[in-house]
Amino acid sequence: MSIQHFQINIPLSFKQVVDIVKQLSPSEKEQLSEVLRNEQNVDYIAIPEEHKQIVRDRIKKYDNSLDSYLSWDDIEGKISARK
Repeated sequence: MSIQHFQINIPLSFKQVVDIVKQLSPSEKEQLSEVLRNEQNVDYIAIPEEHKQIVRDRIKKYDNSLDSYLSWDDIEGKISARK
């Protein structure tokens, strides 16, 4: 007897997925956990060009007005002074 594989696309809400996961055995939950960890460990995540430009703009703004920012030491000092 051979096993046939097929794919069915059924839209599910997040709550429905959670309800399904709750029905899994501990072993199946561990397998799912491993799959999710592997999915998160991708070597490359595409960053939209718009987001890159926002960061570039913020770096340029910082570079052009260094005197208007506090160092971490200054921030720690202000926090310590309030205690």
